[in-house]
Amino acid sequence: MSTMPGKQYYNVGVLLFQGADILDFAGPMEVLSHVLHNGNPDDPDRMFAIQTIARRKIIRAANALSVQVDRLLVHALENISEYDILVVPGGPPSVLLPMADANVPEVELIRKFACLPRTAPHRPRLLFSVCTGAFLLGATGVLSGLTITTHHRALDTLRDICLKSANKAEPPTSVVHKRYVDGGFLKGDAMRVITAGVLVRASTRPSTLSTC
Repeated sequence: MSTMPGKQYYNVGVLLFQGADILDFAGPMEVLSHVLHNGNPDDPDRMFAIQTIARRKIIRAANALSVQVDRLLVHALENISEYDILVVPGGPPSVLLPMADANVPEVELIRKFACLPRTAPHRPRLLFSVCTGAFLLGATGVLSGLTITTHHRALDTLRDICLKSANKAEPPTSVVHKRYVDGGFLKGDAMRVITAGVLVRASTRPSTLSTC
């Protein structure tokens, strides 16, 4: 994070992977990209500088969109302290569960980010997951004592992931059915964790699954 008098700037990493849900990463990126200091879209002074991160230079999101990422994951790991905010999108359980069950580079990136100190004494970092992206947060084993959420059909799965990854000597992670949860700070008070269950509800019909 860099600062100027009266202004704050944040570096945002958006973690991508094969099969990531498009709305889960495009939604936060769209919102953050419109936050300006000067209110001039033709010459924007953006508060958030956003970089996409993935193992490969091109990933296929939701089998529908090819995305050329800004930074390879291996390089992001080497420069993890540059980021103030890390966004972790969700995807199908068939994609996320194998990643959560293994110490894949994506989980290592999240774990390493979660262990960083504050960017400044008055400014904590932020770890933000959307939908089943919380599976990867749970797999890090660092969410002891926090309250988190995920897609309403994946709550039990997230509980199992957290139990499997947790340090049994520390307080358990509480998984709740909420639209979003500000879980507070990780141990050390340097990292705030926010998890979102859904971004939008596609329909009020009971048979329609809310989007991740």
